[in-house]
Amino acid sequence: MNSEEPLAHSAKPEHGIPPQTYVKHIAGVVERAGENVSVMTQYFSGDAQVLHDVTKRAGLFHDLGKLDEANQTVLKTGGKKHLPLNHVDAGAAYLSKGKEHEAAVFVYGHHIGLCSVPYESGRGASFLRDDKICGEVDQKLFDYFSEHAKWCGSVEGSSDKIVKSGWSGLTRRLTFSCLVDADYGDTAVHYGGESGKKAVKRRWKERLDKLSEYVQGLQDKSDASKDRKTQRKYTYEDCRDADTNPSLFACDSPVGTGKTTAVVAHLLQATINKELRHIFVVLPYTNIIKQSVDVYRKALILPDENPEEVVAEHHHQADFSNYDMRQHASLWTAPIIVTTAVQFFETLGANHPAQLRKLHELPGSAIFLDEAHAAIPTWLWPQAWRWLKDLSSNWRCHFVFASGSLPQFWQNEKITSPTVDVLHFPDHSCHPFRLIPATCSDLNLPL
Repeated sequence: MNSEEPLAHSAKPEHGIPPQTYVKHIAGVVERAGENVSVMTQYFSGDAQVLHDVTKRAGLFHDLGKLDEANQTVLKTGGKKHLPLNHVDAGAAYLSKGKEHEAAVFVYGHHIGLCSVPYESGRGASFLRDDKICGEVDQKLFDYFSEHAKWCGSVEGSSDKIVKSGWSGLTRRLTFSCLVDADYGDTAVHYGGESGKKAVKRRWKERLDKLSEYVQGLQDKSDASKDRKTQRKYTYEDCRDADTNPSLFACDSPVGTGKTTAVVAHLLQATINKELRHIFVVLPYTNIIKQSVDVYRKALILPDENPEEVVAEHHHQADFSNYDMRQHASLWTAPIIVTTAVQFFETLGANHPAQLRKLHELPGSAIFLDEAHAAIPTWLWPQAWRWLKDLSSNWRCHFVFASGSLPQFWQNEKITSPTVDVLHFPDHSCHPFRLIPATCSDLNLPL
């Protein structure tokens, strides 16, 4: 190894971008990943320190193989040549030899995606390794580690908690998300592809007040019948004022009763009471998303705010005023995110870094699964329900399942056993008047 400071990323002189040093990148990733974990684990019921330690260890060694002389030659020369030696293998090897398997899984997958742990376990000596180069890497591993220590400082050993940690798949994906977001984000900022995360004030109480004013304004302007207005008022107030201590709710209020705003009023109250950080509205169809986004931007935006920054529309047909707004939506950093059921559930179960990068934003959120009957195919609910229960039990997520024709899948033993009780609102059993079906005139729809 030579005395010249090693690089993590090569220069792009045609764009006036200098190279990024190995030290700067490693420090940036460890810092960003640590911030991600710190925010996420505010809502975690388990041992947050283990998640911190594993992520830090993975961040420290995720690019260890870039210290290989052949890789450094390419990085310092620049151009579009691929690194000759798979740079992931060295970090995975170092961590595996110390039996830090969770951290090794993260390093191994930070480009190709999270692996199947049972499959990798069946590979024996090739566990989390690149068969083509593992012998060469093993011979050089001590040199890589010495070079890393030379530039980044001495590295403490792992703790027993790291070695013995065993996580659910969802916890692994959430923690992996903290690392890959840090890695991709640090690299993108260096190359000018991202400007960093936007910090938008949540202001939940003010938004709830604004929503109540908006709903009252609709009532005052509406030409609906007196009974219809009374029904909408009852639905809104009952949802808004419902107890937020439980974490699972169902709303089967029919079309025309103001469910779109009533449930969000409940979620805003939940974010205030439980100190949550995001509201997600999950819908099955893009045309409904566009309508809902229009309503929320009218009802929830405060003076001097950019509607795109507060209510993010995240789906493949969404339009954005600039690239920063696209990034803001796709990384789930806005206070309120309106997205598709496909995007939401595929992210929960994804293994690829690009998809998982935003997942760590989900803990500590209030989530409105609207039109839940159409969210996913029925046969996928058993697994999806496990994830949602994990999020509500261990990550302080607050769920409302809503639909005018809502199946109670939580009471189906083929989906979850034992079955689960979910609170319902509004409580039509004590409704002071008959529940009135919506009509075309009430909804302003053509006959």
